[in-house]
Amino acid sequence: MLNGRRKQSGSLYIIAVFVLVVMGFLGAALTRMEWSNNDALTRDALGTQAWLLSHSANELVLTYMYPLNASSAIATNCTAPLPSAITNSLQGLASQHANCSQVTSVCTPIGTLAGESFFKVESSTLCGSGINQVQRVQEIWVKE
Repeated sequence: MLNGRRKQSGSLYIIAVFVLVVMGFLGAALTRMEWSNNDALTRDALGTQAWLLSHSANELVLTYMYPLNASSAIATNCTAPLPSAITNSLQGLASQHANCSQVTSVCTPIGTLAGESFFKVESSTLCGSGINQVQRVQEIWVKE
């Protein structure tokens, strides 16, 4: 009987090493998944911020195109470089958010259909840096 116990005395060490190795790999995999999840969450938050800033930039350009208590001659307001007051306001929007570095808007005439002129306003925002840099672009169409 004593002889049988002596043959089984080393198997506990093998099982212990196996469990430690498996738990180590499992812990490493979970850490990697958590890191990936945090990276995706950061990009998602920056993307939402960039999307909302692009939307705000489009609204700012629309207030320039359709001024209060004045005629809205969009063809004259839709110029290739937007006026400096608009571009300064757009850069002010970007500077209010620490993660965003650039907000630009461009107005281009598209053409005429059935006597109505169409224009496209496109705003682009760049937020984040390095691997977490995201860009969102929104466009709206305006008719006169």
